[in-house]
Amino acid sequence: MIIRNLERAIRESSHIVCLLGISVSADCGCFNYRNLDNAYSVESKYGYSPEEILSANFFGTRTKAFYDFYRNEILSHLGEPLEPMPTLKKLENEHKVFSVITRSIYGLPMRAGLANHVDMHGTVYEYKCTHCGKEYGMDYVLHSQGIPFCSCGAPIRPKIVLAGEMIPNEMITASAGEVEKADTLLVLGCSLRSTLARYAVKYFEGSKIILINEEENYSDAIADLACHAKPGEVLPMIC
Repeated sequence: MIIRNLERAIRESSHIVCLLGISVSADCGCFNYRNLDNAYSVESKYGYSPEEILSANFFGTRTKAFYDFYRNEILSHLGEPLEPMPTLKKLENEHKVFSVITRSIYGLPMRAGLANHVDMHGTVYEYKCTHCGKEYGMDYVLHSQGIPFCSCGAPIRPKIVLAGEMIPNEMITASAGEVEKADTLLVLGCSLRSTLARYAVKYFEGSKIILINEEENYSDAIADLACHAKPGEVLPMIC
C-alpha cells in the first residue's frame, strides 16, 4: 500500500525539491565521518576526531595533518552516484525534480548529471588559494605532496564549509528559494529532525512532504508519507 501511495504522490507532483541526506552518500560509498565506527577509527589513527580535523581552526594550525586525513579518508572514498541518483536524474528529465539540496561534500548531484542542485557545504571538487583566491580542481590536490600550495606560495584549501565557519549566504538564499517554490518536498536518507530538513521545512509552503529513510524517528509524524527503507531501493520502484 505504501509503495502505491508514494508512486501516486510522485506522479501527482509538479515541482519536487529533494533533500539528500548523509545516508544516501554513505550508501553510495562515500566516507561517512559521522558514523561512530568511522569516527572511532579516525581518532585512533590520527589522534583527533573527524569533527576536529574538519574544522577551520585545525586547517589553519595543522594544515599538513589536515591534508593527511583529507587525502587518505575523504578523497580515497568518494563513492559513486548510485541509486537513488539515476532515478532523480530521470525525474528531472520528466520535469518532476527541479532541484536537489544537500549538505554532503561529495558532489553526487553534479556527478549524476543533475542540472539544478545546491551543495550547501560546497564539494571536494573545488579549491581556492587562502591568499589570492586563485581556484584549483581536485586533481591538483591529488597529485601534490603534503600541503598543496598556490603559485603565489600560499596554501590552498577545499571550498567546503569547515566546522566553525558559516554557510555562505548565497547557498542559504538559493536553497530557501527552491524550497519555497516546491509543491512536494522529497526527503531522502535523513530524518525530519536533521539539520537539513529542519532548515528546509521552515520555508516549505507546498502540499506534501514525502520521507524515505531507513531509520524511524519521532519526527516522521510531520511527513504526509513516510517509508522506512533505503532510498536507493525504494525510489526506483515508485518512479
